[in-house]
Amino acid sequence: MKKPSFRPLLTATAAACLLPAAALHAQTTLQSPGGQPGESAAQPAGQGMSTPMGTSMTVSPAASISQPFPPVSSAYDAEREGLHFRGIAGIERDSNVTRVSSGGTSDTITQLGLGLRFNKRYGLQRIVLDGEYDHYDFDKLSTKYNTVNYAAAWYWAVGNVLDGVASADRRQFRDVSINGAGSGVINRRTERNELLEGRYKLGAAWRVLAGVQHTEARSTDPTVSWDGDPSVNSTRLGVQYESATGSTITGRYRHGSGDYNVGLAPSFKDDETELAAHYVLSPKTALDGRIAQFKREHDGAPSRDFNGAVGGISATWDATAKTRLIAGYAHDLGSYLSGTGGHLESDRYYINPTFRFTEQTALNFRYEHENRKFVDVAGAPLDIGRTDKFNVASIGVDWSPRRNIGVNAGYRNERRTSSLPGFDYRANVLGLALKLTL
Repeated sequence: MKKPSFRPLLTATAAACLLPAAALHAQTTLQSPGGQPGESAAQPAGQGMSTPMGTSMTVSPAASISQPFPPVSSAYDAEREGLHFRGIAGIERDSNVTRVSSGGTSDTITQLGLGLRFNKRYGLQRIVLDGEYDHYDFDKLSTKYNTVNYAAAWYWAVGNVLDGVASADRRQFRDVSINGAGSGVINRRTERNELLEGRYKLGAAWRVLAGVQHTEARSTDPTVSWDGDPSVNSTRLGVQYESATGSTITGRYRHGSGDYNVGLAPSFKDDETELAAHYVLSPKTALDGRIAQFKREHDGAPSRDFNGAVGGISATWDATAKTRLIAGYAHDLGSYLSGTGGHLESDRYYINPTFRFTEQTALNFRYEHENRKFVDVAGAPLDIGRTDKFNVASIGVDWSPRRNIGVNAGYRNERRTSSLPGFDYRANVLGLALKLTL
């Protein structure tokens, strides 16, 4: 009898935890909980996998552009078992480090980091742990700070009928796409996700899913956070069908309760019903899609309630042995706390081709466009009818002269245009990073 495939769990967790290689892309979408077992609730569908060198991808939607260097990953890597240490050194030149509309500061950012990774299988169990400590130093701003990122996962199984994942991940990064016209302050955001979810096999192809989850976001300056830094506890129930080719379709219901860190709004309840699918068209092509009905209701504050459809679709195509193309679209909803009512809606499109010239060298491009709307806003006259548009384009080269040495160089252009004067910005970023793994 065929054992239940665990690949969807591993794929989803990898997507939830990774940042792009050498982080030469931006992330500006809203938060929409859901996903496969092991997937961060902050990640919508339509986001692809990544390898450490030469492939970019998207990350959890934090309404922010991620830090200039990659954090950690609990992605499955069968060839690299054991304990490994790494050191990271990088430098970036940012033309508008605080993302203001005019008079921006051009600054140089340096990074030094240390990390470790443990990956080991024990019978039917697999443990993956990845942690990294980084120190960032800004030249002209005279700003310094440290970040601690980690991703841990226990892929567990009991016989052939019961399996699942227990995972915890944390991302700390510089948030440069804050809900403001440029305060001149470096805001930092921390996102956490903890999940315990299991699957019980019913027959050859059907599984029953059940799990609990906690997600949380915090900002060093919560007044500029677009979503109020929510904290949510959820229960998840679902059913999944898996074909012999590895394609899956999953139906899930999630109920959550949470509150905001900023204290401007009451507690809330979430209800979400979703349908997600992973379809293997061929050994070279796969489609991932998700559609869900999401509703958030606030205690005693109906003007802040919102509901609607969320979801997305993405395609991954390995055109040749050395060429990969990832493209997708996502629609998301998010809270808005600057006024007394309203919410945010986001539509995001992205395309990400990668060309691997040799085993040691890869070239990757990425373009991402997002339209963000402020809907039914009350109590904040400036934001009534507001729209923001983000455009991010990047190019990067990854070179691995030795198995344990990685070098990345890249360029990124960021632009926001807003219907509100003073909220526009442009930035050009050049970066170079070196990683040594032992």
